[in-house]
This record gives sequence, structure tokens and C-alpha cells, in this order.
Amino acid sequence: MQAQGKSKPTPYRGTLTPKSASEGIHIAKTNATRLLDDAETLFKNGRYPSACALTVLAIEELSKPAIIRKIVIAESPQEIARAWKLFSSHLDKGAPWILPQLIKGTATYEDFVEEFMRNRNPILLDSLKQISIYCGCYGKSHWSSPSEVIEKDQAELLIATARILNLSGQPSPLDSEEGIRLWKSHMKGCFSVGYVTANNKIVEFFAKAADHGLLPENRIPESAAFDFMTTVLVLSDGEVEEQKRMFGIPFTGDT
Repeated sequence: MQAQGKSKPTPYRGTLTPKSASEGIHIAKTNATRLLDDAETLFKNGRYPSACALTVLAIEELSKPAIIRKIVIAESPQEIARAWKLFSSHLDKGAPWILPQLIKGTATYEDFVEEFMRNRNPILLDSLKQISIYCGCYGKSHWSSPSEVIEKDQAELLIATARILNLSGQPSPLDSEEGIRLWKSHMKGCFSVGYVTANNKIVEFFAKAADHGLLPENRIPESAAFDFMTTVLVLSDGEVEEQKRMFGIPFTGDT
């Protein structure tokens, strides 16, 4: 129990060393798996709204490694502050949740990225989390109860989506201190670029990782595909910012 008079812990918002970044990525991925396991336990016991809410949290945690990679390559106080705002933003961390649906209809990685940039909805997942947890009053004085709004099929679909994301966001040698050091060196100057540039630089990074013995071959491992697809999105946040303006969302971190 926290001693009386003490405030909550002060969030760190500075630079990250490769060692610290590696640790953060490992913890985020491990925590995502824990949250998803807990969500499935709740689902099996018919607690669909709570299962849904925990699944959203798991998806948000799965997005953090990509943002940590962005923090690592930040080169100015302004970039560092902007990257940490992304880290705190529920909307930005939840944006990649539609990836599994889009992958089914695209032929190449480049096609997929373009499709994702057109179809991402930064509001929907966060709204789902809110109605899974809280009662609310909407429209013409209509009260919403999580137990009445969130049904089994909805929770089941979201958990299935999160499982796909989790399986393709597993720990890898690219998360190691050596992998992060190589990432920082190769991705210098790519803090905020177009998604085509981000994609091309990341493909080059895989080749370098293979040369350094971090990957068995020059290609993205399936177990890390979501991790780096999300990284493309995070590095192209200038284009994401424009999409958020279209939705009427301010480009700031959520508290």
C-alpha cells in the first residue's frame, strides 16, 4: 500500500539506451500475453465485457514495442516528447487491431500497408474498450450497460484477432540489445517518414540483421511480422496525423 501523501510514480520521458529499450520491448510483449490469457479465462466464464476490455489492453501493449523503437531513434527533445506522447496514446496503440482482416485481402506487403493506411480507424477500438467497462448515456438519453452491449460473438472475434497479433508479435533476436543497437544505427533519420520509406528501410534492416547473425535469413520472421508492420505505421505518423485530423482527433497523448 502506498504511503499517505505520496503521489503516483512520475513517468520517465527521456532517451532510451538499447539495453533499456530491449527490456521495455520484452516486458510489453510478455504483459500482452498475460492480459490475453486473462481475457480468455474471463471469456470461458461468460464475462464477455471484461474479456473484451482486457483484450483491448493486450492489443495496446502489443503496439508498444514499435513505439519504443521510435523513441530509440529520436534525435531531438521535440522528437523524444512526440514519441512518448504516442506511447501514452490509447488511440495510437489501438490503431493496428484491424491488421488480420486486411492481410487476407492483400497480395504483397506493400499492398497491405497501403490498405491499412486507408482503412485504419483510430476511434473504434478505444470506443469498444469504453463501452466494455463503463455504463454510459448516449443519443437521446439512452443508457448503455456493458453486459447488454458486449455479447459473446463480439468478444470471441476480438480475442481471435488479438491472438493472431500476439502470435506475430513474439520476442525475437531483433529485440535484443544488439538488435536495438543495429536498429538505432540503421534507422537514423527515419523518425517521421512516409510509409513507403519506412517499409523500405525496415526491409534493409532485416538484411543487415541477417548479416549480423540476428536472423537466419534475409526476411521478416512470421513471429515478428506484426511488430514491424506496426513499426511502419509508427514511423509514418505524419501521414497518420493527417488521418486523425480527418477524424477530428487532436494529435496528443492520452492521459
